[in-house]
Amino acid sequence: MKFGTHKPCMSQEVKQLTREEITSVRKSWAQSSFIACFVVLSTLFTVASYGQDIPIPNQNNGQQNQRPLPNISISNPLNLASRSISVHVTGDVPLTGVIKVPVGARVDEVLFGFDILNKQQALEQNRIDFRNILVFTQNGDTLYSDLLAYNYGGDLSQNVIINDGDVIHVRQTNPRFDRVSISGEVTRDLDLPFKEEETFGELLQIAGGFTGYAWTDEITVFSTERKVLTLSSALSYVVQPNDRFVIRKDESKRPESSIVLSGEVLQPGIYPILEDETLLQDILLEAGGYTKNPSNLSIIVHRKDDDSKREQSRQGEDELMRFQTDLLRQSRTLRVTPDQLRMSDQYLENFQLFFDELDMEQTFMYLQPEDIQSEVITLADQDSIEVRYTPSHIRLMGQVSKSGFYPLEEGKSIDEYIAEAGGLGPAADENGVYVIKNISYAWVPAEEAILEPGDLLFVDRDPITTYEVDQKLEIQRLEAQLERQESRFRTVISTVNALVSVVLLLTRL
Repeated sequence: MKFGTHKPCMSQEVKQLTREEITSVRKSWAQSSFIACFVVLSTLFTVASYGQDIPIPNQNNGQQNQRPLPNISISNPLNLASRSISVHVTGDVPLTGVIKVPVGARVDEVLFGFDILNKQQALEQNRIDFRNILVFTQNGDTLYSDLLAYNYGGDLSQNVIINDGDVIHVRQTNPRFDRVSISGEVTRDLDLPFKEEETFGELLQIAGGFTGYAWTDEITVFSTERKVLTLSSALSYVVQPNDRFVIRKDESKRPESSIVLSGEVLQPGIYPILEDETLLQDILLEAGGYTKNPSNLSIIVHRKDDDSKREQSRQGEDELMRFQTDLLRQSRTLRVTPDQLRMSDQYLENFQLFFDELDMEQTFMYLQPEDIQSEVITLADQDSIEVRYTPSHIRLMGQVSKSGFYPLEEGKSIDEYIAEAGGLGPAADENGVYVIKNISYAWVPAEEAILEPGDLLFVDRDPITTYEVDQKLEIQRLEAQLERQESRFRTVISTVNALVSVVLLLTRL
């Protein structure tokens, strides 16, 4: 048999390849060539890794010289076993022992990422010394990790990378151990365990730096004796055991104060003020006035106490949260419910209003728009001013047949409003009728109250129960009734079976 060029049969038609098919063939050939080259190179590298030499011809004298290639190891990236390492966790933590962690994991990830510790609780409780975590390596070195410097100060070098076989040792804090503190005009006050070779600059970074009102010309440190350092010398000052740094306030800097204006004004928003100088009237004029008739409006100024303001400033909240004054809308009671559900769980709203009132941290002033001109009212930082629409209506709710809003009519009694709402419900407490005042949410007995626009007329429930309890009792009653019926049925069946057995016995005789 002769081998040569292949000639197609006469009956076979020669197919002309299109340009796209030619391009596809070229791409396939290129991919095959690339794979072949990769296999050859991998083979060469493998041979080199075993220390074998590759002869290289010398073009000058025709002799062959031997040049060793560097040892190259090729790892399989699909080998998942090589991607995890074993780390030992010891010390004063709830869970100790050996755990598997990814390659490249750091101390923070090991302690907080594998259900050993709850990060938020652990950092806040200050029970564990996160500043002096020990890492014992396999080669005998001891590394230190400061997770407070990492989490609060952003120092990545304090979050050590863990290698296979390393031991992480965590210790509890002890009141007898040395401590250091920094307080005053810093972002966060700190009282921490002492750390060797730490500078004031590193401690300041953990504290979040100075506030905008800090006096930075002098840094006061209390230790065995009182010291006053300049900022440049303080930054490099090596902290000693039981040093207490105090950052004082620059009295020449005046804090920026602001208030929140909301409700029925043309331009609600956050307005800057001069504390104890800016007038309420000026802010209302700056907001462009009212959106509705002033006769139907009320102005409520909510003032946070000093403790809450101090706590808010420590938390670094730059924007004030709008205070929700409508406590009824904060209630957990569902608004759109069937009448029977509304009238059975209404007492829950009674308790909810009580707890909401206890949770209020604000004191407030209640004003009418006409009072603004005659009274001089200065504003304080973080005041919340709400211009509320209070139409001439009252709201009936609780154990009445038709709850809702009703027009306030002069001379109309509370009994007449209840009658207009369809009367009392079947579970209403006739002695539990209250008027909840619009602004103060004070509960006034109906016989002592004077109805005003926006008030709530509330009819309490007696006896106290819930829809869920009623349903459970009904289910229990039905189950007991069904059980009695089944018992009677079983008795009848057993009696019939006995009679049939007697009849069969008699017929056989």
